[in-house]
Amino acid sequence: MKTIVPYIEAIKDRLHFATYEQTMKHIGMTKQAWTAIQNGAGVSEKNAIRIGQILDIDPVEIMAVSFALRAKNTECRNLWLKHVKKLEKERLTNGKGHEAA
Repeated sequence: MKTIVPYIEAIKDRLHFATYEQTMKHIGMTKQAWTAIQNGAGVSEKNAIRIGQILDIDPVEIMAVSFALRAKNTECRNLWLKHVKKLEKERLTNGKGHEAA
């Protein structure tokens, strides 16, 4: 399943940070948030917006990933993942933003 990790890694690479701690600090998140993300947690809307701005992608894509991660059932999870795929495809087709997959 898609997670937030690729987006954080894309920021780290794009901004040439040496550590994830630097990356999270730049986003405005704690080290503990990185641990939670690695364990499959989503991010808040505020942090999805920040991530989207840094990567020049629609923050709704990141929010949809987060909603999928928090979904309580398969139907909801699949709905959010379908939306993520659609947004990601549009972004890559239009050549906008950083690939984070």
